[in-house]
Amino acid sequence: MSSTIVDVSDEQIYRALLAEEDISNSAVAAQLGCGWRRVDEVRKRVGLPSYVRGRRAVYRSWEEAFTEQSEPVEGGHRRWTGTREKGGTPVVRHRASIQTAYRVAFRLHHGREPEGNLTRSCKIPGCVAGEHQQDRVMREAQKVGEAA
Repeated sequence: MSSTIVDVSDEQIYRALLAEEDISNSAVAAQLGCGWRRVDEVRKRVGLPSYVRGRRAVYRSWEEAFTEQSEPVEGGHRRWTGTREKGGTPVVRHRASIQTAYRVAFRLHHGREPEGNLTRSCKIPGCVAGEHQQDRVMREAQKVGEAA
């Protein structure tokens, strides 16, 4: 039995990697009919973490889970290196709970739960730095300040 390698775009591979949580390079390769090394190259190029077989890391706190799955980058920004949900949103798991990395970052930095949706105050796509997250309360206060 011979296997045929098909010409697959990076975008197709990226979408397949995001479509299923914790999917291996081999599984994506089999699904798309390409080589697993090609999948690994795309995974690295787009900054997705390597597939790790077996049990997931167990973190003692939300802070540890967030810190271990993100890294500081120039300008006070933070890049997410951990798990993402199907739509690409970075998520943090702690015990039996899952929250977006944005909400965890906000809570860790501001010491309170965010109210309403979060937006970034910086222009860096995907930045998960807590100081760059704004909730509804902060946006409304900013509008009042600008109007005065």
